[in-house]
Amino acid sequence: MDDVIMRALRRSSLFDGIDSGAFGETLEGLGATARTYSAGEFLICIGEQVRRAGIVLEGRIRIDFYDEAGNASTVANMGMGGTFGEAIACAEDSSIVQVEAVGDCRVLWLDMGRLTSQRTLAKSPCAGVVMMNTLRMLARKNMMLNRKMQMLAQKRMRDRIKLYLLVRDAGNATDNADKDMNRSDLARYLSVDRSALSRELSRMRDEGLVMLDGTQIKVLDRRFLEA
Repeated sequence: MDDVIMRALRRSSLFDGIDSGAFGETLEGLGATARTYSAGEFLICIGEQVRRAGIVLEGRIRIDFYDEAGNASTVANMGMGGTFGEAIACAEDSSIVQVEAVGDCRVLWLDMGRLTSQRTLAKSPCAGVVMMNTLRMLARKNMMLNRKMQMLAQKRMRDRIKLYLLVRDAGNATDNADKDMNRSDLARYLSVDRSALSRELSRMRDEGLVMLDGTQIKVLDRRFLEA
């Protein structure tokens, strides 16, 4: 097992509580396979039957939902250790989201159907830990989606930005990649126009609420988030 896989598994919530010495047998029990994707390539397409969950080893991926008019809304951005597809794989259902490689990336795929196999559980005791971690992740992501719905319900763009920063700074973002989103990514995530977002952020900077440093947004006045 290469060092990149080891680092990614240590970051993945799916492997919380599992000693690194047991990673190999756990991956074998879950039929793990690694694959490399080019920028712009789709890892999961809408309507695709999904049976595996993915863990990002290198690079970044973006998860998008499309409405009936074809407008995209970003559900999450993920970097190393980010885990995706587990809910659809466990439900043995077709995907309602699209997962795309933002840049060149490598992903480790796990057969989630094996978690319910007595043979897998007998061969790899840590598979039971993965199952419990999956339940926790599903609960956390359900809360994250509720926060996203709350954010999109806000009429004012500034209120959407505020809720995004609140969740991000509280450490509840799906992955640290959310902190590295460029303006286009953030506009997509907030479901707003990019130019309008840039203007609003500039106004917030001029009011002393935030500091803008490239793609980074640093909150200067915490009272703004608490209001």
